[in-house]
Amino acid sequence: MDIILWIIVVLLFALSIAGIFLPVLPDTILLWAGFLLYQFGIAEPGVGLPASFWWGMVVMSILLYGADLMTNLYFVKKYGGSKLSSIGAVLGIILGIFFFPPIGMIVLPFLFVIGIETLIQKRPIEQAVKVGFGSLIAFLGSAVVKVVLQIVMIVWFFLAR
Repeated sequence: MDIILWIIVVLLFALSIAGIFLPVLPDTILLWAGFLLYQFGIAEPGVGLPASFWWGMVVMSILLYGADLMTNLYFVKKYGGSKLSSIGAVLGIILGIFFFPPIGMIVLPFLFVIGIETLIQKRPIEQAVKVGFGSLIAFLGSAVVKVVLQIVMIVWFFLAR
């Protein structure tokens, strides 16, 4: 039975990393599901993961949630975009999942930001394209940060157990 539970834990970890690139998968929740499955399904009663692990995971989870917001705000602002462009980029990512994934997740946010900046914000196309590239850099930068954080969390899990 433990082998099946371990396979599920590893699958949950893999799906959590996939969730970074597929926003329909709740990446942090999947990661926690793996931790909790180990704690309550595999670990010997009273011997599981230490309190320091759980506190560390809370902090790292907050950082994971903040990674998207902070990188998006930073890069869209750096490239001169509006808050509406940030919302458009997120909407583009979500719609991109359903239309031509995974390319749609990159192209649609870029196009949405350009559309918002030119049609709603009345900015020149050159500036709108620059902001569009900023949203693309934000998505990729956030993905890199989240992959690194999740790998650290998974490695910490295996070291703490």
